[in-house]
Amino acid sequence: GIGVQYVGVTFRELRSFIFSGIAFVVILAVLAASFTEIVTLTGLAKPIEGFLAFAPGGQAEMTILALAAGADLGFIIVHHLTRVVIVIMGAPIAARLAGIRKAK
Repeated sequence: GIGVQYVGVTFRELRSFIFSGIAFVVILAVLAASFTEIVTLTGLAKPIEGFLAFAPGGQAEMTILALAAGADLGFIIVHHLTRVVIVIMGAPIAARLAGIRKAK
């Protein structure tokens, strides 16, 4: 049933979505690596913990990776929960500052 929704998608549209996704992944990977380097150099975290704390992804997935890697779960979970709270609370503020209005 899911694949039926993609009937009629052109190769050009598919290519656009794939390249956009790749660009997004590269940007997020560079940001995660940068923050990992900062927290590692300042001595705030070990490299694996810093990367898992700032890596884009869901909290559940990062928790499983932290368990598998033997990293500090508390550090990683607190960072991901803080990110979620900041996004939820900051999005309306950012939208207001950008002049974006709610749809009626």
